[in-house]
Amino acid sequence: MRVGIERMVRALSLEDRVVVAGWVTPVEKIWAENHVLVLASRYEGLPLAMVEAMLCGRPVVATDIAGHSEIVQDGVTGFLAEGPAAPSMKKALERLWDRREQLEELGKAAAKSIREHVPADPARVFSAKIRDLANG
Repeated sequence: MRVGIERMVRALSLEDRVVVAGWVTPVEKIWAENHVLVLASRYEGLPLAMVEAMLCGRPVVATDIAGHSEIVQDGVTGFLAEGPAAPSMKKALERLWDRREQLEELGKAAAKSIREHVPADPARVFSAKIRDLANG
């Protein structure tokens, strides 16, 4: 999809504001340079990008679909758009903009909240659950 996205960036004359970075490691580097995750999904499970952003102290603006509302508290750790449509996203982004002076506070709340939902070592927790099931 990279070629199509880059073509769209050029067509909209956004080259000076949009970077298609590709794979970046460590993930903390992404969030050292960006202030908020905007996730305008129509269909989603629980995206790892959302968890990573919040772990790095960044608020999230996302559509209120699937599991998003399970980890994003509207107005506390980010903002939820009512649905996966441009007018709803616009309203959520405007609410973010109205509170742009509080991004650091929102990010700290996001980091604290996600740590209550996601274990420090999820692979260990998952493997222990599988082992317990296998041992029945």
